[in-house]
Parts: sequence; C-alpha cells; structure tokens
Amino acid sequence: MGRRPALRGAAGIVGGDSVLGIAAVALLTLGTALPARVFSTTQLVAAALLIALGALLALRPTAISDSIGRMHRPARTFFLLTSLTPTALGSWIAMLAAMPFAADTTQLALFTVGALVASTLWHPTLGLAAAAMGARLTEGGQIRLSQVGGAGMALLGFGLLTQQIG
Repeated sequence: MGRRPALRGAAGIVGGDSVLGIAAVALLTLGTALPARVFSTTQLVAAALLIALGALLALRPTAISDSIGRMHRPARTFFLLTSLTPTALGSWIAMLAAMPFAADTTQLALFTVGALVASTLWHPTLGLAAAAMGARLTEGGQIRLSQVGGAGMALLGFGLLTQQIG
C-alpha cells in the first residue's frame, strides 16, 4: 500500500475518531444517550459484520487485498469506516460516561482531546509500520497473516454476539 496511502488512511481514522469524540461529549453534555434498544441492535449488527468480514478474510484473503489495492481515497474511506462503524459512537459514550468526571463537560472535552492526540500519534505509526512490514512479507505471508486476522475478527464477532444474546 505504501507510506503515503497509509498516512492518508490514518488521517481518515483520526478524523472519524474526532467526529465521534465530539458527538459523544455533546450527547453526554446534553444528558442524552443512545436508547438501550438502539445500542443493542447496533451491537448485533456489528457482531454480524465482524463475523462476515472475518470469515471472508479468513477464507478468501485475496478478495480484501484486491479491494485495498483499488482504494483511491484512503482518507475518505477510513473516515467513513471509522465514523459509521455501528458500535464506535457507543464505545465513545461508554468510555466517557465511565469517567469519574462524566458530569463535567470541560474535563470530558479535555479527556477527549487527549484521546484524539493519542489517536493522532498511534494511527500514523501503525499505518507506517504496516506499510513497512507489508512490503517485506511474501505473498504467502500476507495471505496467512490475513487469514489469522480474519479468524481473530470472526472470533471477536462471535464473542460480541454471545455477549449480546446471553
């Protein structure tokens, strides 16, 4: 994928995190949250997506790598993936609501800024490391890594599903 697309993808993720962080602070400040039914439904949808994508990646790893190779705007793509992931907003709300200062908008905003700074440092580093390692892996190594990642993703989806059902 290369360094430049990796950095652009990271910028998209940070942008999506920013939108979600700001939305979560706003929702908590207004004293509102997602209704429990909406949150549990999005959790089930997210679990199903993780299972489906994980199975696809584990069983047909080249299908995903072919899609990544056709990605022309990684910043926009990863922004949309991050900001539209069903449980991402719920995760931000849950994290912020669990803070001992959840009733203090200023502290929530400062904590969110800190989390976004960390995201701004972490995601480009991760993207650059992936670009460097990906270039060194053989095609077979990339396929096996994709299969392992897909199996892990599917297992995470099954775990989320059993937690929601049970």
